[in-house]
Amino acid sequence: MAISLTLRTTLLLFLITLTCPKQCTSHAPLTLKLLLHTKSTKPQESSKKKTGYLHSKSTPSSHLDNSWTTDTSGIVSHVTPIPNPAAFLANISIGNPPVSQLLLIDTGSDLTWIQCLPCKCYPQTIPFFHPSRSSTYRNASCESAPNAMPRIFRDENTGNCRYSLRYRDFSSTRGILAKESLTFQTSDDGLITKPDVVFGCGQDNSGFTQYSGVLGLGPGKFSIVTRNFGSRFSYCFGSLTDPTYPYNILILGEGAKIEGDPTPLHISQDRYYLDLQAISLGENLLDIEPYVFKRYGSHQGGTVIDTGCSPTILAREAYETLSGEIDDLLLGEVMIRHVEGWEPYTNPCYVGNMKLNLLGFPVVTFHFAGGAELALDVESLFVSSESGDSFCLAMSMNTFDDMSVIGAMAQQSYNVGYDLQNMNVYFQRTDCEILDA
Repeated sequence: MAISLTLRTTLLLFLITLTCPKQCTSHAPLTLKLLLHTKSTKPQESSKKKTGYLHSKSTPSSHLDNSWTTDTSGIVSHVTPIPNPAAFLANISIGNPPVSQLLLIDTGSDLTWIQCLPCKCYPQTIPFFHPSRSSTYRNASCESAPNAMPRIFRDENTGNCRYSLRYRDFSSTRGILAKESLTFQTSDDGLITKPDVVFGCGQDNSGFTQYSGVLGLGPGKFSIVTRNFGSRFSYCFGSLTDPTYPYNILILGEGAKIEGDPTPLHISQDRYYLDLQAISLGENLLDIEPYVFKRYGSHQGGTVIDTGCSPTILAREAYETLSGEIDDLLLGEVMIRHVEGWEPYTNPCYVGNMKLNLLGFPVVTFHFAGGAELALDVESLFVSSESGDSFCLAMSMNTFDDMSVIGAMAQQSYNVGYDLQNMNVYFQRTDCEILDA
């Protein structure tokens, strides 16, 4: 049965995006509830009706003065998740007076950047940041970083330090490297501000939608983690499809939840690499040679963990083996048929209701060095059409190189902790509400 042109286009664009990961992509404990992006609005600033829930979380200067705290034992900001495309946004405030912004949480890139007016901007769901209206905004000096991303250079005409960053899916941002104050909530409803945080003031941005910019949590020179919050952070992701779930959480600094089963972490080319060793479907360990997941050369192959990428992206041999087993299981036992006339980039897609037809579908488990495991249930494996009458495998084969990527969808229902001092990542399957208690 052929599906509608709208559905075909929606899923085609979604899954083509999955094949093009960006560069990946993609100290004081800081906790942010996570927000997944909504449908975009017009380029101008959104109406009070659409942004009221964000205005309630913004931080006027008078409130900042009254609730300032030096207690950094538990910094929390509660936000709500929303789906499609699969990504998590953090709500932070920037400048003085503070202005709320929604930033894509990205462990696959380093620079935190925000759209700044005036700019060649893409539409976002909340008001843009005006540097000229902030008393704490100032330009940053150019630092020597020959191998870092982004590329930085001095503008001889203006004297400004400029940056340029192009991701692997051809989205890009360019602008001025600046310093600004970032304000966060604490667990006791207080506030704390980090002054002089280096960020990109994006003036020419394309290929993104809805959110204000990117929160770079990678291990490189310009990362907010390494510059401002020491060597530990964690996040707990619930379900991408539950917009009412209020417990998604990000913690930066010593309060991070470093719990669960550890696996060794390796840093190379400003990426977080893990030792993926095997994949199983149910009780069946798949016939994939271990070398498929190994790094070789300077920056080829290997397995990266990257919340800025939506799907799981696998090297060719691993993808073909896993997708073939899933295809055989669905077409053989569940008796679901392929969507007719589908393009190769979006295979395999199936006719059926994801929740009803995949009830009891076996879990796919990623097995890492040290015994840590990441279990992908139906919601982490498949993406449903809006109509609910078809669904696709939410994985992609890497058509660029041999790198595999553990994206945001695969990390649902997990708390993931990063310990950059001891070089471990921890996986703990849990209800995020338990961590928020």
